[in-house]
Amino acid sequence: MKIDIVEQECVYDGFFALNRFVVRHECFDGSESVPLVRERIDRARAAAVLLHDPQRDCVVLVEQFRIGAVDDPHSAWLIECPAGMIESGEQPMDVAQRECREEVGRQPINLQQIGEYYVSPGGSSERITLYYGQIDSTGLNKRLCGVAHEGEDIRVVVVPWRELELQLDEGRITNATTLIALQWLQLCRLKGTLPAGL
Repeated sequence: MKIDIVEQECVYDGFFALNRFVVRHECFDGSESVPLVRERIDRARAAAVLLHDPQRDCVVLVEQFRIGAVDDPHSAWLIECPAGMIESGEQPMDVAQRECREEVGRQPINLQQIGEYYVSPGGSSERITLYYGQIDSTGLNKRLCGVAHEGEDIRVVVVPWRELELQLDEGRITNATTLIALQWLQLCRLKGTLPAGL
């Protein structure tokens, strides 16, 4: 189906870019839409990793402040999978490995891609490539990590799978990437298709 970008203007360029579009697109009945005005947040692609310790049956996550959750009644510090932006010339898997070193202090093994998805396609171009990796979680819980010059203040959180399953059942996982990753892990466990352990 066809899209006609009538007009495009960058209205803000900072931590992210905000672009204003006027578009027309082909409709399912073959007609053309009226001109639509839409704003889109443009960010680089990202890579994230679900870190699993199959020996201890736990998942290694990170906790950090997130501006998007500043009004959350529970906390603006979210527990999530390690993740980072893919810079020009980088490959998603390389970024996934780098972010694990920076945010957890340890390199994953048996890294494999789970999938790739748009974070919020109604208003953002951001896409995430999500990986599964295995890790030895010994000594990681409550470790402080992050890249200081990037303003990162990260605490590592090692969570037993039974506790995460309870959090999933109660709807306490509020970060989309983490929710997708943990549901993938839950499905693999049900199907008996988890990759071989460390």
